[in-house]
Amino acid sequence: MPAVDEDIIRDMLHRYTDHVHPPASTATEVVARQHRRDRRRLMSLAAAGAAVGTAAGVIAVVPGHSSQAPGGTAAVIRLTADQRVLYLLSAKAATQPQSQGRGRYAVMSTQGKYVEDTTVIDSRTGNMWSYQQGSHGNPSGKAFTRRYSPTSAQFAAMPAGRAALRAALITQWKSEQKSRPRPVLRKGPKGPTLVPRVITVSDNDIVFQQANYMLWNPLVGPALRSALYKLLAAVPGVRVNPSARDSKGRPAVEISRTDTSGFPGGKSDGITYATYQSPATGAVLESTVTYPPGSDIVTPQDPHGNGTITDLTVYLSVHWRSTIPADPYGG
Repeated sequence: MPAVDEDIIRDMLHRYTDHVHPPASTATEVVARQHRRDRRRLMSLAAAGAAVGTAAGVIAVVPGHSSQAPGGTAAVIRLTADQRVLYLLSAKAATQPQSQGRGRYAVMSTQGKYVEDTTVIDSRTGNMWSYQQGSHGNPSGKAFTRRYSPTSAQFAAMPAGRAALRAALITQWKSEQKSRPRPVLRKGPKGPTLVPRVITVSDNDIVFQQANYMLWNPLVGPALRSALYKLLAAVPGVRVNPSARDSKGRPAVEISRTDTSGFPGGKSDGITYATYQSPATGAVLESTVTYPPGSDIVTPQDPHGNGTITDLTVYLSVHWRSTIPADPYGG
């Protein structure tokens, strides 16, 4: 097993407990003993204060133990089970090959409940070609979106440190949203109507959603993917299930969180974002966005919005090409 405990402990001690001023030898001694989506709509570690809280929650002091720490005490690290799993995923992701060297265009095949998609992203420009084969009343078609994604170079330039990465994701989200109201389907006497409403979104909501967006993107390299898992380990409200399976039955690590965002003066919208990662590589196998009853989301199957709606995307394959492929569905 990789020495992931050592990574997280060293990171916590050196980055986020500067105010404690332990001798460098204390960190050395401790380390020696111890490791969401809608991808079509979301364009897209904790700040120092939050990280200090996380560190304080997992560092205990045992009196009467020989050490160079003040007072003759030694620090004992207790990691949460969720943090351990996320840092293991981070270590796995960091060892994966840099896929962008295999071609300019990332070609990704995905599957939803009623559609199949092939998405082509230009790693140099971020332009996207999307081909869709619909069923159950969903149309087939194709679309082109200019600068849909950051480029490979832009992803590679993002910071790896948790506090800096967290700040970068929040800044990115706010620059993209620009306080635009969120369009919501409201139920009315004449049927569903699209109505803009302004929602309040916490920084933790933003960070989790932006990280979700980046994790599925094939242009994200191993270093940034590894950093994103470390970031998620410090976001409050994140839940981890290391024994999950995706809808295809593949073994997975499920990472989920329920939004605290909502409309001013009202309750949280209760939307839950989840991703399912390969425990062997850290690659995303599936992502879901679950809307609870009464969240104003309506579908032909639930025209009154009374039930739970889950938007599902299964990631089937990614390969790289030097040219843009034709529509695989013959459109």
